[in-house]
Amino acid sequence: MGAGPAGAILGYELARKGIGVLILEKEKLPRYKPCAGGITVKTLNLLGFDISPIAHQVVYGVKAVYRSSREFTRYYDKPLIYMVMRDEFDHFLVRRAQEAGAVVADGQRVCQVETATDGVEVRTSGDTFRAEIIAGADGANSVVARDLGLAKGVEFGMGMAAEVSVPEERLAKWDSLMGLDLGNIRGGYGWVFPKKDHLSVGVGGPLRQAKGLKASCQKVLVNHGLETYDTIRLRSHFLPVIRNGMPVQRGRGLLLGDAAGLLDPLTGEGIYYAVRSAQIAAPIISRRLEDGTVDLSLYQKALAEEILPELKAARALARLFAWFPGLYFNEMEKRPRLWGAACRLLRGEETYISLKKRLRGFQLVFDLLSR
Repeated sequence: MGAGPAGAILGYELARKGIGVLILEKEKLPRYKPCAGGITVKTLNLLGFDISPIAHQVVYGVKAVYRSSREFTRYYDKPLIYMVMRDEFDHFLVRRAQEAGAVVADGQRVCQVETATDGVEVRTSGDTFRAEIIAGADGANSVVARDLGLAKGVEFGMGMAAEVSVPEERLAKWDSLMGLDLGNIRGGYGWVFPKKDHLSVGVGGPLRQAKGLKASCQKVLVNHGLETYDTIRLRSHFLPVIRNGMPVQRGRGLLLGDAAGLLDPLTGEGIYYAVRSAQIAAPIISRRLEDGTVDLSLYQKALAEEILPELKAARALARLFAWFPGLYFNEMEKRPRLWGAACRLLRGEETYISLKKRLRGFQLVFDLLSR
């Protein structure tokens, strides 16, 4: 369920193996989704698709602002992030799944999911579907998670995003550059992402900061001189983060991407983990369908081995950032090696775990903060 990156990639991976796949999507495709729309190089490496037809910009640098009083701009010699609109990107991936043989039914809002020993039944407002296995890729408000009793105790953050219409000369100043705004919301940050004909602007932070999101978003606009331009599609959305030991699989069902809380606690980036969780789930589901004795709990174990240690280390850095955003800003401004490490993280050449190992004496601090 769900035609975002997780659902589309799972559909693609299974369908190209000859497995019958139905992707249910509550909205009519393509549909707008509030999101920064940044696809990291490490995500592209996972996909293996050429997304140049839908890429609006390729980012090589960052303009960072701290509490509207200090700023610096830094560039890298390799691409960091590819900018997309999520309606185009998600539809692009869905078409790949369809080409591989997956069936897509959009405009199907799911009301209830029931599992039994012999299969799964999914009821929408107008239809009933049956399958052997269900994968919930239906986002932060997952119906699959609710009805299967999964993802209980997930931690939520909150994001707010808008599209800002600017003249060409203003847009040109953001060519190959993204904006990062620190110090205006505790435990979060603001961003400016350039698109083909406008700017995507937003802010994200802990759920306890939700009431201040709109004001923080306005500060981001002011800090980057964008407050006088037309703002459209201002929308908020949940940012779910998995907790240690939280179940995301039971019986014939499992959760992917945001539905499983697979989101980077530091950056808020979820597309990489949506794609990777689908790729992890696909061979396990395939083996289960070929041999009914294979247990889908292998998926939970695989996440615990590959993804959760990364998110645990990211949680430690996120907590440090919440307390000392100015320190992050200072160190990034003054230390080229730290800037390089951040760029390598975006490119997949560095991981949080490898960064933790290189910090040596601070590993105990990492472990304490990641609990």
